[in-house]
Amino acid sequence: MTLLLMPELSKTSTGAYSARKVIPKDIRAAYAAKYGNAWEEKFRLDGGASAHEARARYGEWLADIETRIGSLRAAKKNGPQPLTRQNAYALAGRWYAWFIAKNEKDLRTPAHWRALADTLVWDVIRPHAPDEYEEHPQADPHWDWQADPRVREEVRPAIAAEAQTAAFLLEQGLSLTPDATNLFLDAVSDNLLPAFQRLEAVARGDYSPDVHRQVFPQFQEVSGSPPVKAMALFEAWTKAVQPAEGTVYRWTTVFKEADRHFPDVRNISFDKAKTWMNGLINEERSAATVAAAWRTALKTVFGWGVAEKMIDNNPFPEVRISVPRKNTERETKAFDDTEIKIILAAALRCDDTKSYRERAFRWVPWICAYTGARAGEITQLRATDIQQRNGMHFAKLTPSAGKIKTRKARTVPLHEHLIEQGFLDFVERAQGQPLFYPAKQRPVAKVEDKPRQSPAERMRSQVGTWVRSLGITDPEISPNHAWRHTFKAMAARVSIDERYSDAITGHSPATIGRAYTKPLPEDLAEALKKFPRYRLD
Repeated sequence: MTLLLMPELSKTSTGAYSARKVIPKDIRAAYAAKYGNAWEEKFRLDGGASAHEARARYGEWLADIETRIGSLRAAKKNGPQPLTRQNAYALAGRWYAWFIAKNEKDLRTPAHWRALADTLVWDVIRPHAPDEYEEHPQADPHWDWQADPRVREEVRPAIAAEAQTAAFLLEQGLSLTPDATNLFLDAVSDNLLPAFQRLEAVARGDYSPDVHRQVFPQFQEVSGSPPVKAMALFEAWTKAVQPAEGTVYRWTTVFKEADRHFPDVRNISFDKAKTWMNGLINEERSAATVAAAWRTALKTVFGWGVAEKMIDNNPFPEVRISVPRKNTERETKAFDDTEIKIILAAALRCDDTKSYRERAFRWVPWICAYTGARAGEITQLRATDIQQRNGMHFAKLTPSAGKIKTRKARTVPLHEHLIEQGFLDFVERAQGQPLFYPAKQRPVAKVEDKPRQSPAERMRSQVGTWVRSLGITDPEISPNHAWRHTFKAMAARVSIDERYSDAITGHSPATIGRAYTKPLPEDLAEALKKFPRYRLD
């Protein structure tokens, strides 16, 4: 039978004491290079030693291993951190909460904690009382001699072992300077007895409020350098990557929320990341939105931050959000015939000589219907993007006009039905200017206190709102994006080669081989002749 004396320390049937400490994966290579062992360190004390001696020896051994680990991790980060005396007691308060929570999971008996308290007082601290106290104990009834620097130094190893401070610092991701370590251990020493007494009370079933927690001051982050804020990280990523304006607009909300929750994002733990992300789900923000949009933003920017060595880790790729499965009533994400007729007929009734909104309502649905383009790619079109080649007309969709999801320009043919409806006359009246929003300097993508969309993106949203106002209210279908599904479905129905329909819509080739046979715009125009006209009668 093996008797467990303290975490990871065991006494075998032969009377020997043994323990193992696994080396964390992130510093194994560095640990092996410096100390020889890559996977684990082993402790062994032959039989004959008392339990008290075994605990003390084991504590010293474990503290040494944990110090090695902490030092190596600190070397990878910013080096050991200092502490003020006040922050040492604040950190001891954090340790106190951690120690109580850790041991509440395995309370044992009141007698166990009472025995540990007695051992601390009479076996660890009392033997170091100075001669002056022994001669006149009544002169120091509160044992103020415990704060003597010589006593502090003598009891620190035992305090570190009993309080498991190395494990605490490791979990917190903190590495302290030697002076800071001493300050912290002294603060823990003053609060270890209250911790034992609290656990004894809880073991008896006393869950009254723990008033001892009130004695600890507020903790100010231990750091040798300023904290990294979520918005600062996002701004750096935005400047370096230069994402699309829409991405900046959507993701700003994510990082403002992260800013409110995390004072420093350099080393967010997985548990903290998961707890925060699950807490984001509410009536206005669905689990699907958090799982897809928010998680994508966070893991992308934090991944970049790790690569640029601005932060230490990226916990968000591992966070999983449970998304309830939804019932799906529609068989396809494409518009049905009735919806097509409602939208396109309403578009024909709009006057493209009036406002920019009327222009967009008149032409954007029809162009999307015949190209499968994203609505935003159309609302950002300029008159100069409409071109003629070899007697055929095309729309040039380019990143210089605004957002292109793939960041690659493409040339799409214009269906003859659009030409017959007078689209080229409309383009000519625009005199080289943007077709669907007033000509003015487009805002540069940047992070602002109040994020804004580009004029083209705002117009795209207005087109979607207008489509909804026509009675296209099914939440399973997108008022703009459904045209891409509609176009692809119709193209397949009339046997247009998928290589051509993919090239028109801007979908990536299915295979590398297809990339070598990319169709020319003229080929696409020829293929589009097979695409039938939408008839509204």
